[in-house]
Order: sequence, then C-alpha cells, then structure tokens
Amino acid sequence: MNEVALLNALRDCFHPVLRRNIVELKMVRSLDVARDLEAPGTGIPGVPQKYIARVAITAPGSDDAQNAQLVAQIENRLAGMEEISRSEVTLLPALFPIL
Repeated sequence: MNEVALLNALRDCFHPVLRRNIVELKMVRSLDVARDLEAPGTGIPGVPQKYIARVAITAPGSDDAQNAQLVAQIENRLAGMEEISRSEVTLLPALFPIL
C-alpha cells in the first residue's frame, strides 16, 4: 500500500454537485499511508500488514450535507480496501465556497 494506490482509489469518489472525481478536480490536498501497529494480527507471520489512510481534501462547498456525503463516500471507498484498517478524512475550507 502506498500513496499512489490510495490516490487511484480516490478516483472513485465524486464531487456531489459536479459529478467529477475529486482527483481530477484536484481536491485532494494531501494523503498519507502509515502502518497500523494496533491492527489485529500485527506482527503475526502470514497476516497481511494493515494501514491507516489519512486524506485531506478541499471541502466541496459550504453545504454541510454535501461535505458529509463526500466524507462518507471517501470513508466507504477506503473501507473496501483490504489493506486499510481505518481512515481519517480532514475537510479543509473551500477555496471559493460558492456551491
């Protein structure tokens, strides 16, 4: 698991109004993948390593419902990845909150 794989997974997450993926819209401001040392099975031979995904994105707008929808979409997409044990999504203020 690395940042490239995480970024590719985020291509499946779409802006709630524009219906374009958040990577294409350059909404992903930062991402990080770190080993989860507290995941069940850590250190046991044969058990795959689990990771924590940290993603910071620009909020799609000032609408709390749209922001929550996008965060849930990202969390659900990352939860579907076997290597990810948990995710942390941070919304940064919208640059131009017109939506």
